Amino acid sequence: MTSQKRPSPGNDRSHVALTLDRRGFLSVGAALGAGFLLPELTGCSPGDGDNPRPVSNGELFTPASVRSRDGVLDIELTITETEVTVGEHTFMTRAYTGLKVNRGESSFGDATYTGTVPGPSIELRPGDQLKLKLINLLPDDGSAVDPPDCATGSGGGGGHGGGHGPGTHNNSTNLHTHGLHVDPGPPGDDVFLVIGPGESYDFVFDIPRDIDMPDGTKANHPAGTYWYHPHMHGSTAIQVAGGMVGALIIRDEERDDLDRLFSPEPGPGQGKEQLLVVGEYMIQTMDSCDGKTRLATYGEMGHSGPLAPGVEDFFHVNGQLDPVLRMRPGEVQRLRLLHTGFRAPLDIAFLRVPDDQLDPATSLPKPGYDPFGYSCASSNGPPMLNRDELRAKSATYYQVATDGITYGAPLKMPLADPVSEVEYVIPPGGRVDMLVQFEAGTYQMVALGYLDFVCWAPQVLATVVVSGDPDTSLQIPQVLTPPALYPSFDDMAKPGNEVTNTRQVEFSVTQDADGAHFLIDGRTFCMSRVDQCILLDAVEEWTLVNKFTDTAGESVHPFHIHVNSFLVTSINGKTPAQPIWRDTCLIPTSGTNADGTLKFLSRFLHYKGQYVLHCHILEHEDEGMMQIVEVQEAACPAPPVDDSCEGE
Repeated sequence: MTSQKRPSPGNDRSHVALTLDRRGFLSVGAALGAGFLLPELTGCSPGDGDNPRPVSNGELFTPASVRSRDGVLDIELTITETEVTVGEHTFMTRAYTGLKVNRGESSFGDATYTGTVPGPSIELRPGDQLKLKLINLLPDDGSAVDPPDCATGSGGGGGHGGGHGPGTHNNSTNLHTHGLHVDPGPPGDDVFLVIGPGESYDFVFDIPRDIDMPDGTKANHPAGTYWYHPHMHGSTAIQVAGGMVGALIIRDEERDDLDRLFSPEPGPGQGKEQLLVVGEYMIQTMDSCDGKTRLATYGEMGHSGPLAPGVEDFFHVNGQLDPVLRMRPGEVQRLRLLHTGFRAPLDIAFLRVPDDQLDPATSLPKPGYDPFGYSCASSNGPPMLNRDELRAKSATYYQVATDGITYGAPLKMPLADPVSEVEYVIPPGGRVDMLVQFEAGTYQMVALGYLDFVCWAPQVLATVVVSGDPDTSLQIPQVLTPPALYPSFDDMAKPGNEVTNTRQVEFSVTQDADGAHFLIDGRTFCMSRVDQCILLDAVEEWTLVNKFTDTAGESVHPFHIHVNSFLVTSINGKTPAQPIWRDTCLIPTSGTNADGTLKFLSRFLHYKGQYVLHCHILEHEDEGMMQIVEVQEAACPAPPVDDSCEGE
């Protein structure tokens, strides 16, 4: 590993210059292993008024996994461009298609890993060290320039007019461990790193164990559900939308109740754990210029309206459409749900299928059965999504963790007293652990659709078949142990709870003759400007403002900050039904042509250095809705007052 460099402002980026050894790594093409290819896609396009049910893809596929041994996991992960077929559609995408385990254990043993979407799951424990060589075998950036699009004009996106044309870096990449409390500097979770085609980088991540807390106690990194993905500014959305994602699980049976109670391979007295990596594919099914299939262009990932004709945007679960999960009546299972999509929020319900709508031979819904009764509206009228009615019909389930942080007690869903949709919706980047326990029957796990500046259609995510002999060996626990790293703020006089600073951060979208502009505090991202300087060990109260603008109206923005999670204390001035720690949360709209607000508390502990906060609608991030955060021990300078960016 050579010393890494950060990209200079603008398009003149510096890269890590390394020589690759390509022996032993596969360039995976159309002949991939089971679980990668998706079945025929029907009825998943936004604006499809008929909303037919997607074709089932059989039993739930579990991604390959690797885990540490004796405190170390040492792997090599390779990225290539890969051809994927979805029913009648064939398209190219970027994916983690090669994996070599130098030290650790894997679910595939001595077999050759051939790559799937999502990528392999990485399992670690507090105190472990992850050594990860990321090898970029994508074609050169010049071959990945978005072509002009006959339907949309330039093929460029957003307010800069140039989209992803010459001078951009669609095939340069890096890696972010989303949600982990780890060092943001090199060789760790450094999102300013650029790994160009034909280059590699040796990451090292140390997972904290027995670290000091302000009150004199010790804490481990929370056991929980996290994920990894690229964070290459300007190309994050393109790469994540293509499936460059994977689960990252921290396990700690010593301190975490959920890990003691549930396992992927349960032993006596344990329930089964299922991993659901919800991804969001964006594919171009037909180029309007020459009729060929290709990757969707950045410009077609529409910021302010429906997608262009021939572009499909849909959810998948572990690389499948509507997979089947099986349970026994009364059985309790843990579902780790990761929302690795790049733009559309998830609003989850479990809807029982009427018995007369089931195929008696399979217990699956009959072809054509529609659980929704509504769809995204056409351009002729406003969208009509009656989600409240379907929420009320949902079977009961229990949320037990958000963004990897376990609650003190299960939260019964659907909520009886929500103050905002923020408490229902899982934003892009967010995770929810839930416990499910159903009576005999068939249930559909559905995304209820979402209204914003684009209407995303409702979709069946998975089908749960509950049959067989009852299993009452495990019940929903009534009390859980939250992680010590994120103690409550109930006693504000306790060491580590006293607020030392407050700040306000404003998110806004404006529209002018040059297009849409995605701004934080009135500015777009600048690689050479620190926007938020924070003292190490500070305890801060932040107010996030979602600005209503006359030119662009209002839209939600999933706020995400690296390294340190935060406790939401107020949503549009109201106290949430339950205090929940998060690393990603929707900043609400007001619904009244006014500004929406979200308040939170956070401790900035253990790690100095620079990292980022941003909108996790990833096109917004790529277009500039991101800021640099710097945590330091010395006094912070005054924040910048203008929108200039050195070097631009």
